[in-house]
Amino acid sequence: MLGYESELLPLPPGNWRTWKCVEHIMYCLVRYLPCFSRPVRTLERLIKLHNYSKLFRETSTYVGNIRVVQKLKENDDLCRDALERGVFTVLYDLKPLLVKATERRGLSIPWWGTDELMQKLFQLRMDPEAILPQCILLNGCDDQPTARFAVNISSRKIAGTKDVSSDLQTQVEETFGASVFNVRKALFVVSPTEGQLMSQAHSLLSWHVSHQFCSQCGGNTTKNLAGNKRRCTACEAEHYPQMAPVGIVLVSHENKCLLARQKQFPPGMYSALAGFCDMGECLEDTVRREVAEEVGLEVDTVSYMSSQHWPFPASSIMFGCYATVTSMELEVDKTELEDAQWFSLPQVQVALLTGPLGFTRSKDTFESVPLWIPPREAIAHQLIRNWAEMKLKKR
Repeated sequence: MLGYESELLPLPPGNWRTWKCVEHIMYCLVRYLPCFSRPVRTLERLIKLHNYSKLFRETSTYVGNIRVVQKLKENDDLCRDALERGVFTVLYDLKPLLVKATERRGLSIPWWGTDELMQKLFQLRMDPEAILPQCILLNGCDDQPTARFAVNISSRKIAGTKDVSSDLQTQVEETFGASVFNVRKALFVVSPTEGQLMSQAHSLLSWHVSHQFCSQCGGNTTKNLAGNKRRCTACEAEHYPQMAPVGIVLVSHENKCLLARQKQFPPGMYSALAGFCDMGECLEDTVRREVAEEVGLEVDTVSYMSSQHWPFPASSIMFGCYATVTSMELEVDKTELEDAQWFSLPQVQVALLTGPLGFTRSKDTFESVPLWIPPREAIAHQLIRNWAEMKLKKR
């Protein structure tokens, strides 16, 4: 196309449109304005010398948004500016407000701008100046990018607010046009992306509620504006949120997998074994110990699949694993588990197809209800599904 095709630069990966625009401009300059021929060739050489791939590299939306959030966490002034232009999700007593999803089945997180949120707080006879500083910044931004925050409306009287009605939850739902949901149930009816945001919001807001005092000197602590840390007003020690590591493991032997249930599980529901990591343990040690403690089996091999944040009991990071054993003789610890059984691949396939059956009647017991497993949003479900798929591929 050009008069100097042999000298054209190769297109930088991921920047096709940007570079074709530059190439077209250079072509027009050389063809219609010959006096620009030498400057254009000089520009080519400079681009080659200075590594054009870096000059024309497009920063991904993810990287850009994460860096924006990082700056907001480190600088209260920037975060204060972001609060004025940000969007908020609202929780009532650490339970999310949700609305019916428009583009899919299930529920969705609604978002409100700063002005709209302040107006609704005024309607509830609450002082926004007392509530908004207690919000927390959530990871990630949308495409604008706009900073996203979570704020909790507590049924307890907040200093600086007016007296509120005893039926505050109903007023909150009517004012915001949304319904309050139990967090455990809500995590399974929103999208995976919104589930992560909800999990983070619940965990971080809960952490601030339970860490009002310094663990070193007992003094009062205050949060920074973004809510990613607290500082002691007496000794100035900084405290950061922590997560408890949990190993969750699907034990298998040939074409059978081991599933267990606790007394609080709904009738018929079985899941993978799980337990907290002890101090000084690696993940493999935790898996071996938990299997030995709960069902009396010695693990042969351990492999890792993936992880998932879980906001209970007080923010956990669950590491999903597979383990194989050579023996199938169970010695179930009845203080930890109500039951544990080996299930065949066909039984697991049926459970995956039927989904949660929702047996809640008191007369139903785990012996009288067909097997069902946790919803697909849970890491236990993914462990079981992936195991079944791997077994079917080997047939």
